Amino acid sequence: MNAKLRIQETIEKLQQRKTNLCCEEVKSLLLSLGFEVRDGKQGGHKIFVHKGLPTFMSGSFNCGHGKNPEIKPAYIGKIIQVLKRYHDELEAYLEKTS
Repeated sequence: MNAKLRIQETIEKLQQRKTNLCCEEVKSLLLSLGFEVRDGKQGGHKIFVHKGLPTFMSGSFNCGHGKNPEIKPAYIGKIIQVLKRYHDELEAYLEKTS
């Protein structure tokens, strides 16, 4: 699957399931696009970075508590914004590394 399609499918999946995405699923989607997801300083906070996007510093979301909890829609919206904003750079990176 080409990079542009992978990014678009990820954005669509996030948009369609904005209200019922679990932490592990979001982490998996981000990892599939080359992001690194690591624990933040507090409980369920996660930080994501991407070595192939030099102008992107980081993003974050909160997984809450419990085993694989759902992420609040506001965090999903912010992740979608990041993917849309850095779409071209991300596509170029994925094509170069595939």
